[in-house]
Amino acid sequence: MTNNFEQAGSVTYIDPQATTTNENNPYKRLISRRHPQYEERLIDWNFFEDTYHGGRKWFEDNIFKYIKEGTKDFEDRQERAYRFNHSREVVDLVTKYLFKQNVDRSEDAPECVKHFWKKSTKFGADINDLAKQVAKNTSIYGRIGIVIDNESVTEGVLSKADERKNEVHPYAYIVTPQQMLDYSFDNTGELRWILIREAVRDDDDPFKSSGEESFQYRLWTKEAWMLFSTNKRGAVELIDQGSHNLGMVPVVLADNLLSDEEYGSPSMLNDIAFLDRATANYLSNLDAIIQDQTFSQLIMPTSAIGADQEAQDKLIEMGTKRIFTYVTDGSSKAPEYISPDPKQAQLILEVVNRIVSEIYHTVGLSSERTNKDNAVSKDNSSGVAKAYDFERVNALLTAKADSLEVIENKIVKIVALWCGEAVDSEASDHKRIVCYPDNFDTRGLYDEFDIASRLMLIDAPDTLRREQMRSLITKLFPLLKKEVRNKIESELKEWPLSVEDLMNNSPTLRTASNNLRDPTHTIYKTQSGRGDATRDADGSAIDEKRPIANRRQGQVTKDTE
Repeated sequence: MTNNFEQAGSVTYIDPQATTTNENNPYKRLISRRHPQYEERLIDWNFFEDTYHGGRKWFEDNIFKYIKEGTKDFEDRQERAYRFNHSREVVDLVTKYLFKQNVDRSEDAPECVKHFWKKSTKFGADINDLAKQVAKNTSIYGRIGIVIDNESVTEGVLSKADERKNEVHPYAYIVTPQQMLDYSFDNTGELRWILIREAVRDDDDPFKSSGEESFQYRLWTKEAWMLFSTNKRGAVELIDQGSHNLGMVPVVLADNLLSDEEYGSPSMLNDIAFLDRATANYLSNLDAIIQDQTFSQLIMPTSAIGADQEAQDKLIEMGTKRIFTYVTDGSSKAPEYISPDPKQAQLILEVVNRIVSEIYHTVGLSSERTNKDNAVSKDNSSGVAKAYDFERVNALLTAKADSLEVIENKIVKIVALWCGEAVDSEASDHKRIVCYPDNFDTRGLYDEFDIASRLMLIDAPDTLRREQMRSLITKLFPLLKKEVRNKIESELKEWPLSVEDLMNNSPTLRTASNNLRDPTHTIYKTQSGRGDATRDADGSAIDEKRPIANRRQGQVTKDTE
């Protein structure tokens, strides 16, 4: 082979004129490689995906034949199979609770990042929708990839002027772990390159396009990208390539929880999906028992139809082959029906309830299913029980929020690089561009105000009241600009004010205080009992002939004789 490679630093660029028919060509070797744990985890990824999405196809692969069951009975039972999708319920509940509180995205972010937040995907979804999709898919697969591409990929990074002129901006899309065939890390733990498989369809022209689906393979490096495809002869060829010069691979590996694992992260459905499949199989067995209980099995002694085998076969055929015959001792016995023991159904229901309880208990959502209604997915637990039980899932939500915060800040860094900007994605505290909540307690905004007032009534220490007020500020204004938040934080250090400071800082209170001390002022006379004795409390003249009881303001009494 001729000189098909050109070395540029640590990245190898391939000559597009390289032969694509040789069995040893680098293109074919590239798209055939897989990372060390790909084949091992592939079965689990597919199972988690199918279990979450469900559908009739799921029953064909996950409802199993039980012992002594015929093929026809098994096929009929598969067609009748049903399930409540607990896997999807758990993932969606965690996602719902996770985004119940607002995410703080700084107003100090570059304008290109703000524009990206408004339109984060190619189809126009904003950053909140993208974040929810990331949270959901990481829960399903454990690890996914988020590619940050540009609508108009040109040589080099787009300047701000080019961005405004061409009306282009970066966008993100999610790739599942099945699509991430192989990737490599450098010494600092950053991606060196990643190979992604993309599904494409020939549908550009409604009349001439074939509509067939195929795969193409995109290689991202720190400086460039390359696109490969397989032609009709089965040879792999390079169909496109370009440079982005970002200095990093524009792909974020998003994990369900922060993890040091190199090629994967534990999925939330690791155990739940298998428990969910067990409940579906038990419920299918229960359905078979109900069918047999409702349509009992007919049994008949052979003496009732004679010894003629042909007559026996015709009778069984008339009964759709659901009649059992048996030999008796010669005594006459009428045909009868038999059915399964109803205790078997009760046993299955108890097991299903137990498994469903374990599913929600695994992630701390046991309050979503009470002991009496697990099988029917009805929630009768009280609000107080929910408030206490939800504390158990608080740790899970906090850990997942930490992971999403890291993911979003990495996305912001790549988006800024596409636009020629630079942001510090490793900043701490409120200096970060994106901050997720650190606590998912069940206290609302009104609860915080109630606590603040009670702390004031009991004269709680100032430090305690300041910390509680800081929590209230976060819930009341989650999206404050950095300079406003810093100003509030500086003022909070001097809060709460003493009585003397409060008087000095408030002209109204200072005037009222002085009036209380001034012997010549009406307020002082009223409070000290030295007011005008000839005037009533409302300022009107007092009628000495009127009974004293009738002079009292706001009180109605009968006239005395």
